[in-house]
Amino acid sequence: MRIAIDIDDCLTNTCEVDFATCYIWNRQHHPEDKKQRLPIHHNAPTIFEYSKEEDDAFYIYQRKLVIEQDLIKPKIYAREILQKLLDEGHEIYIVTGRGDLYWGNSYNESKKWLERYGINYTALFTNYSDKGSFCKEHKCDILIDDNEKYLKQANDKNIHTISFWACYNDFYKHPLNHVACCWPEVYDKINFIKQKITIESLLPNKKQVTKGLFL
Repeated sequence: MRIAIDIDDCLTNTCEVDFATCYIWNRQHHPEDKKQRLPIHHNAPTIFEYSKEEDDAFYIYQRKLVIEQDLIKPKIYAREILQKLLDEGHEIYIVTGRGDLYWGNSYNESKKWLERYGINYTALFTNYSDKGSFCKEHKCDILIDDNEKYLKQANDKNIHTISFWACYNDFYKHPLNHVACCWPEVYDKINFIKQKITIESLLPNKKQVTKGLFL
């Protein structure tokens, strides 16, 4: 199978970094503000309820911390599960919406991070805002992502998805979407989907039975 996988909050602890750096920023710049700001968006820098000017300032501050302190770390068992999938013959396409506007060279930065933590894969793609079309074009069987927009893009093209659980996507439901909270669970869901795809391929009329398979 060919599996497309997002980076931030699928392979990484990005949301935890956002919480911690935002808390420090608030404590330094708004000591009177006791509100814990929660993410309202999937991607940096517009994740918190700041003005555009402060959001930009926070992002610059955060990026400095991320680089100097190497804050972005892999999720537990991400490296091991990806290697297991590769060893079993699957192809791993890392596809991210990271853009050059905020990452400088998003491809090089992402590649360096993956190499630093020994995460192996088949191919890397950056600057993608339409992952449904990407998966269709590259014949991916599954998309693993935390962003509801990208999950829906893939589901709309009849592509199976695994949504990596986050506090901002727990309401997304679709017959082709499966939720996972950790990489061992992702591995099991991949095998579950593989079995369903195999069964579908053997059925005489897939359109009539697809709905029943995913109840």
